[in-house]
Amino acid sequence: MEDLVEATGNRMALEAARAVAAGPGTRYNPLVIIGAGGIGKTHVLHAIGNALAGQGGPVACLSAPEFTSELIDAINRDAVPAWRARYRRSSAFLLDDVHLVAETDRTQDELFVLFNQFAESGRQMVFTSALPLGYLKGLEPRLRTRLEGGLVVELQAPDVDVREKVIARDLTARLGAPDQALATYLASRPAESVRAAQGLVQRVLATAEERHIAPTAALAREVLEGLAPADAAPARRTPVRSSGIIAPTAGGARSREKMIWEWPDVGDRIVEEWR
Repeated sequence: MEDLVEATGNRMALEAARAVAAGPGTRYNPLVIIGAGGIGKTHVLHAIGNALAGQGGPVACLSAPEFTSELIDAINRDAVPAWRARYRRSSAFLLDDVHLVAETDRTQDELFVLFNQFAESGRQMVFTSALPLGYLKGLEPRLRTRLEGGLVVELQAPDVDVREKVIARDLTARLGAPDQALATYLASRPAESVRAAQGLVQRVLATAEERHIAPTAALAREVLEGLAPADAAPARRTPVRSSGIIAPTAGGARSREKMIWEWPDVGDRIVEEWR
């Protein structure tokens, strides 16, 4: 939880996450975190899960596709009761990408029953979704109502301040020392998510490693903006030998010294007798 970088766009979501970790099942239950892909929903979910796991008791934390896959496997093995009992013993239930259960009738049935059991026993539930709940097609109304009955918060795309702090932390972890100028420049580059910002860091570090040089803001500009290195020597131009005649253009040749412009005797112009 302490590794999460707080800023204006994510303050409400992080405050709700800390409240859930401090008092599971007492305030925001369920907590639903909405946001586009790559902006940190899963990180927040895992932070909550780690905090709850430290308080004792098993914590179920998985993605919606994993939940569905486990259910299908349990059905095939005729072991659905044992599969249900495994989750019912959990002290908290955290499901990532709940929007992916849409159009899966059996998964929604099991999730609805599990939801009710956790709610009745006051155990914490946290969900993430890439889409607002009202936009989820194929989600059963009864399950949508349960999800909307808790606290729904939106996680905004990371602003420059968040990107700079995350990038500075990544550079420190990779290089052993912070490079504020490099972090500031990389944070200023457009990035829709933390993942995209970290991709810029990786590009610069990979280029620096390939060239066996230290990563700097100047190198980052060269890599990301296609600028030539400041210390690069200007390209040498090899002189081209020519005969002195300017290449013909629409206006013809222009060298009067090497081109006959007038030839008074028309007969001398005939080089071949026509038959």
